[in-house]
Amino acid sequence: MERLLRRQRDAIAQMFSAIAPRYDLLNHLLSFGMDLRWRQFAVQWLPLSAKVIVDIGTGTGDFAFAALRRCPDAKIIGVDLSPAMLQLARRKTPPSWRSRCAWLLGDALRLPLPDGCADAVLAAFVIRNFSDLEQGLKEMARVLKAGGVAVLLEFCQPPEEWWHTPIGLFVRYIVPKIGGWLGDSVAYAYLAASMRTFLPADAITQKMQQIGFRRAGWIPLAFGVATFLLGVR
Repeated sequence: MERLLRRQRDAIAQMFSAIAPRYDLLNHLLSFGMDLRWRQFAVQWLPLSAKVIVDIGTGTGDFAFAALRRCPDAKIIGVDLSPAMLQLARRKTPPSWRSRCAWLLGDALRLPLPDGCADAVLAAFVIRNFSDLEQGLKEMARVLKAGGVAVLLEFCQPPEEWWHTPIGLFVRYIVPKIGGWLGDSVAYAYLAASMRTFLPADAITQKMQQIGFRRAGWIPLAFGVATFLLGVR
């Protein structure tokens, strides 16, 4: 089992490393710029007093940078499986923020961080890639201080009828084609496939409460394209 999970983790890391140079462009184009608004909405739930924020699956750092703008005294620890993504995050970091950022190669299921070290945890469009969702959520809870918050964005499983709406058809059929034209159809076909097989938002928040979050809730964004989830430790 451990070998199988490692292979799955390595396959996901390789997939995202392959699209790293085009990742930001594709996300902005395929969401019509809504991904920027979703992150901006999500970071408004971070406490202004936060000192340490962990961004799991940080990618090229967009969520981390939004959090730094929100929390003037915070330091960010960005963790990702993909060295290529982390290299881009380092390159994008403004000089004035470099002392506030640490970029770590690591697995979300075994975060290289001590217990209770963070005031907040971020994860944008990451948790559906966890080979073990419960373990990933437990790691978030482990590194959070009491009263800390988990601020998540995700493509959760929508109702079946959603896939027959114009937005659902766009995600299912057009997004992979555009991804292919711009360089990688596999990763964006995976997006639609993982949305169909991932849990609905209610099930995720229930799991969060079962593993130690005192409160958890969610808000649909952009007619259900994305979901905002919040957990309080």
